Amino acid sequence: MSQIMKTILAGFDDLPRVLLRKLILCKLAEGAVVMPDEAVEGLIDHILSRAEGDFVWDGPDGLDDVSLTFTEEDEAELERMIGAIGPSVTSVVNEVIEGFSKDLFADLWSKWPLERALQEADVQGFQERLEERWGEGLDYLRMLLTCCREVGGETYKRHNRSKAKRFAYRRWVLVRLHSRACQIADEIICLMENGFADGALARWRTLHELSVVAALIADGDEDLAERYINHDAVEVKKQADEYEAVQVPLGFGPLARRSRRQIEKRYDAAIARYGQTFSHPFGWAAHHLGMKKPTFKDLQEAADRTEFSSFYKLASFNVHASARSLFFNLASMGSSDVLLAGRSNAGLAEPGERTAHTLLYVTSLFVGNVGQNIERLAEMKSLLINRDKVGPALAKAERQLAKDERALAEPPSGKRAGNN
Repeated sequence: MSQIMKTILAGFDDLPRVLLRKLILCKLAEGAVVMPDEAVEGLIDHILSRAEGDFVWDGPDGLDDVSLTFTEEDEAELERMIGAIGPSVTSVVNEVIEGFSKDLFADLWSKWPLERALQEADVQGFQERLEERWGEGLDYLRMLLTCCREVGGETYKRHNRSKAKRFAYRRWVLVRLHSRACQIADEIICLMENGFADGALARWRTLHELSVVAALIADGDEDLAERYINHDAVEVKKQADEYEAVQVPLGFGPLARRSRRQIEKRYDAAIARYGQTFSHPFGWAAHHLGMKKPTFKDLQEAADRTEFSSFYKLASFNVHASARSLFFNLASMGSSDVLLAGRSNAGLAEPGERTAHTLLYVTSLFVGNVGQNIERLAEMKSLLINRDKVGPALAKAERQLAKDERALAEPPSGKRAGNN
């Protein structure tokens, strides 16, 4: 039993004694009888113990025979006092809990510097062991990210030097999608380095969505890119509507009238220009795909990225609170009995390989057709070699991890399971 419960129950145990003392003192006062405190406590003990016979006081202060009679009125008074105490029980309990909570927090906070240092040492040791096992594959992925950033930066500079306005909208979108892809890839690597395989795969899910959009924009015309940009008006309007419908009733301040008018104006202008289908989540692609309400699946098919559908679904399990998320995660190595509440040195191959392929794909879309440019051809070929090194290196580490786990589970050589 916790100390807080012991304290609360101890207080309740004292209630009968407190009430009985109050009643006895009232009866003594009615009879003008003076009784030492020790005698009163002894009488209370006698009554509570349900002892038979008269109570005899052998203290230094002698007492004449005293007779106390408890009437029905006294019993009613006792019940009244009990009833008066009842409503205050919750208040008493809350006060006890409040006091213990503050003491508990103060104690935990005073010990936190040492606990933090211990955790930091554990994390550092974990990261070193993870790097030792997965380091080769991670280094290939890190190098690929660095190269994609450099190639993207050179492409951006080349576009800025060009005075051609033919693909201005498309370039504007693709450079931003590529920069986001690089940032997401960096987040994935960070999660992998720290043993969060499922979190890394969840971020790859976003990277895949971004690659689908990039593929459509790269293959589409300027109108599609402009529609994608202008669809921001729909997203902002939806966000504003949700804020005012949910957050404002909770006490948050409403949007400024001027801001709200600007949001409405942009939205109305977009709908007037592109039609009502533009108001849907993927309405920017409706005209391009010839659909009223395209879904992400439709976009994926149009972008010819359906081969990643199963991986996308796999990544979705731990993004949403579906029942499947209770039975599957990469870091448990296939065992649903393993309950992970933190880092794991397993499951990194899947997010790492998927990230390498998707990042390079988005980079190639941004760079575009390199034609007969020998330097750019060499760059892209080098990136392909780099990409194709990531998966095998991570798969090798994963196989070795599985082998090591099997060795730990098997009984020592020459002994059978169950023998001492």
